[in-house]
Amino acid sequence: MFLFHLVLASLLWSNALDPTIPQRGRRDADDYIKLLETERRIESLQVDRVIDSLALKLGAKVADIGSGSGLFTRPLAKKIGPSGRVYAVDIDPKLLDHVAKTSAAAGLANVTTVLGEFADPKIPEKVDLLTIIDTLHHIERPQDYVKGLRKYLRRNGRIAIIDFTKWPAGHESLVYQLADLDKWMTEAGFKRAGQLDFLEGNFFVIYK
Repeated sequence: MFLFHLVLASLLWSNALDPTIPQRGRRDADDYIKLLETERRIESLQVDRVIDSLALKLGAKVADIGSGSGLFTRPLAKKIGPSGRVYAVDIDPKLLDHVAKTSAAAGLANVTTVLGEFADPKIPEKVDLLTIIDTLHHIERPQDYVKGLRKYLRRNGRIAIIDFTKWPAGHESLVYQLADLDKWMTEAGFKRAGQLDFLEGNFFVIYK
């Protein structure tokens, strides 16, 4: 059975851009680290298979928006090799500290943490790939947020998005559908480039 969980979003759109407004579904950083690194979650998200399916080249540059505990950040960094660069983006400094420490412990010198803003990931350069994994549903106005991502992509850059197709009861305020995402991305100037269906309870789509 698919493990339902509520995970950390790394970025929040707020109409007033007020940092005192609570993030949708936000939890304490220590709680998130415990939740995000469970064996069941790693198995359900098939981390290695997801990364392999992205066909990243050595030396690529990637931004992991909503990096959380770094569950995908670290394997991404291994995949692209020391000549590449992964930007781990989050709005929680404690989570970024955790990513920095665990990456260093794993010998990954190609991970850079980025403290994003609520409406802007603040990635320091253009990248080949943006990943947004179990994060977009926490953003207050995702249809506006995705419009700002084009400036962070290199020519022929991609955005890979993974999120729920089955939603846990009691979290209706976070729900959106794949059709909604397609509409938002089209309006932002992207087109669907692929869809993978091996994740139970999640969609996995790629836009260019």
